[in-house]
Amino acid sequence: RILIPLSLLLFTVSSTGLSSTAHAQFGDWPDVFDPTIIHTLNLDMDPADWATIQTDDSLYPGSRLILDGNEAPTLISVRRTSGDPLTADPDVIKVSLKLDINYNVSGQSWHGLKKLSIENGDDQDVISEGLAWEIERRATGTQGYDYLVSHRSWIQLVINGVNTGVYLNIEQVDKRFLENRGLYVEGETWLYKVSGGGAEELKVGGPGDSPTFDELCYLPVDDDTGAPSPTRYNPPPLIDIQGFITLLASDAFQGNGDATLTKGKNFYFVDFFAGRKRRYLPWDRDSSLTRRAVDKSIYSAAGPYAVMLDVPDFRAQYNQIFNDLMCGPWAPESLISFLDEIEPILTPVLVTDLNSKFGDASSIAGQFTKLRDWLTDRAAFIVSEIEGYQPCPSFDIVLNEFMAGNAGFLEDPDEPGDYPDWVELYNPTAFAQDLGGLFLTDNALNPTKYQIPFGIVIPAYGYLVFYADRDPEQGPLHASFAAISSRSVT
Repeated sequence: RILIPLSLLLFTVSSTGLSSTAHAQFGDWPDVFDPTIIHTLNLDMDPADWATIQTDDSLYPGSRLILDGNEAPTLISVRRTSGDPLTADPDVIKVSLKLDINYNVSGQSWHGLKKLSIENGDDQDVISEGLAWEIERRATGTQGYDYLVSHRSWIQLVINGVNTGVYLNIEQVDKRFLENRGLYVEGETWLYKVSGGGAEELKVGGPGDSPTFDELCYLPVDDDTGAPSPTRYNPPPLIDIQGFITLLASDAFQGNGDATLTKGKNFYFVDFFAGRKRRYLPWDRDSSLTRRAVDKSIYSAAGPYAVMLDVPDFRAQYNQIFNDLMCGPWAPESLISFLDEIEPILTPVLVTDLNSKFGDASSIAGQFTKLRDWLTDRAAFIVSEIEGYQPCPSFDIVLNEFMAGNAGFLEDPDEPGDYPDWVELYNPTAFAQDLGGLFLTDNALNPTKYQIPFGIVIPAYGYLVFYADRDPEQGPLHASFAAISSRSVT
């Protein structure tokens, strides 16, 4: 690595979104990845450093970061990451960047993060790649699938006063990612990345490999020995199989031709010392969706992990997971609703991005239409192909009443003296209904914000109140969002 002398990087943020175009403050993780707001990151650095970064991904020039002009400067580093530059605009080169918050100052963080991964959408486009990550995010909660996925949002990047375009800000999978989810234990956690060549690269932990890594030394989990795979006959007890199969299902839904199911690459996995199973995480979601045929079989993958689908127990789980997701967060009407919400947010900023691959507003609208059509046709094909497909159940639950700005009307029964906002549901049927697997949200672009746990039953013609107090640890009737007075509830 060649270090370039320190330059001044002024990092300021403004935002546009559903309700405001005013200057905005970032909150802490995960608020910085709110997809309803497009932040503008302003970088002001030495032009010579910037020119060097655009052509060399081995350089880490030191820089300073300032958020909104009202925080003390933070010393960081910047480098270009792999991927092709976008150069349709003769005056601007659009490259993917890594902003490293703690490269120069060990242990330093910025709003709960250590790195920012800024992707230019070179393989496909920023709309499609963002939708691919939305599909991943929606697989994290339904039916209790404990699936680890990065957050993401769209941003504008202005460097030295020049708008370089719209990018995706992807949450970096690193030690801080694990810490933010309560998964990191010093000396007992190993994080690996599997990318281009399919080899495992130890990113966190070590210096030696994890006990799980050493034990899972057979195909398809590892190819060092070339031995036949025991997973064909016995589910490996060291892997979170449900989460892993969800990852394979997501690859198949998107038709991702460069991922875990198809190529055995572009993912992370995290191992633990004892008593906790290996968990897999997706990465690099830029080779899917409209680049793939809508009739690509969900069973036809040829990658090393495709043998998992030859195991009857695994295949049955795969079918059930697919069935559940297609009846819930992957239902085409749900994903199309997401596109309907973000189109008016993204279009104005994409029009200003000459490197966006779209051009004017009509071509941007055409891309949204193309994605809607693809989702509709893809869902119809998958539903026709799922083995043993069960029609989606209907839930006749009514959002009966809610109180925004509760000022003494209804007290929290689990916290006397507290009066949070609340939501009341009503069951108008003659049958009790289990609400498990359904979601409450105060943000239409984040529909899986609070999953109602299984076993929460609303009786026939009965009512049930949920408290919007961001205190789910108090019980299943306490949602993970608060203060619905300024937002909406669904």
